[in-house]
Amino acid sequence: MDKESIIDERLINRKFKIDHDNIQGTITFFGIYYHYFSEETLEIGDTVQIVGTHVEGLNVKKI
Repeated sequence: MDKESIIDERLINRKFKIDHDNIQGTITFFGIYYHYFSEETLEIGDTVQIVGTHVEGLNVKKI
């Protein structure tokens, strides 16, 4: 397992709020930019939880 995969796995269950800085689908953790994806429409003010990772980015779910 490479170093980036280890960091990705540590992000599972982390929560963050959608705001003006990340509404376009990018979030930063540990100095690394990640794209995130949701099956739901997200709006500013929504809180999401990371539920999975894959090579294209993070899967998030509105909570």
